Amino acid sequence: MKKQLKRLSKEYRKPIIVVAIVAMAVVCVNIFISLNSKEKPVALNDSPQNSIQDNYVPISKGWKKSRTAKGDITSVQKTKLDGLIESWKKGDMSDSDLKNNIMKYLDEQGIDYKEVSVTSKGYTLYDKIPEVNLREGGNLYSFVGIYSTGKQNPNGTQKTVCYNWSAFAF
Repeated sequence: MKKQLKRLSKEYRKPIIVVAIVAMAVVCVNIFISLNSKEKPVALNDSPQNSIQDNYVPISKGWKKSRTAKGDITSVQKTKLDGLIESWKKGDMSDSDLKNNIMKYLDEQGIDYKEVSVTSKGYTLYDKIPEVNLREGGNLYSFVGIYSTGKQNPNGTQKTVCYNWSAFAF
């Protein structure tokens, strides 16, 4: 009788091991899926107010804030530089084109400068658009603008992908 029980248990060992491995695999897959799910599971204690906050809406696409300021240049010269900035914002000029046009204009006007810096690639994430504060004076000319892509952060935080654009003449 003992031999028959041992033989039966050996016969059932393989299927039991296979079933156990399959069950563990199913559990692991479910854990992986739940950890990588884009939807946040709703807890029993979540109130309707909390679920409203989870419906994040990105900041709309487009220019949100922009300002210019002048230092030791005239208002007419600032207006000319503002016009170059507007062309750049519309996509009519690259960063390097704007930099070259600002330097050319400053040279034509006989204005000494140390450096011109231009960038439209200041990648940032905002949940709300900050204030842009520029003071007159200091630099010859300053521009700062914030452009929203209208898209949520791809890493899942409730922030919108934006670009800080800037142009400075020192």
